[in-house]
Amino acid sequence: MSAKDLAHSNLGWFCGFHDLKNGAWPISENDGVYLLWEKNDYCPKHDRFHARAIYVGKGFVKKRIFDHANSKGFTEENIVYFTFIDIANRKAKYVEQLLLDLYDFPLNKAENRGTGRFCAYITQSEADFGFSK
Repeated sequence: MSAKDLAHSNLGWFCGFHDLKNGAWPISENDGVYLLWEKNDYCPKHDRFHARAIYVGKGFVKKRIFDHANSKGFTEENIVYFTFIDIANRKAKYVEQLLLDLYDFPLNKAENRGTGRFCAYITQSEADFGFSK
């Protein structure tokens, strides 16, 4: 697994809890690591969006992403992207802690010692449709 894998695996998005509730995304119910992203710029030359990871978490992926959509106060205007990978809980804990030690995630409060920015470039197709279709 690489950082690129984590940034582009199982990409989906929501504007609020209702987007997830209607079953639009086939989100894993397994243990894993997930990231929440905000899309903040577009490069027409490369046809890519710049996105910054704003939260890293681990656990039962579907439940955790649903919890964030339901309780973090995201608005309809605030599209939040997510990516995740299935990974055993012990490994997920290690990966989450490593990312927290390296990168600053604005929505993570505890154990967020990192100073770098975890960014990715997503294609228009990924932004529009998510998961590889």
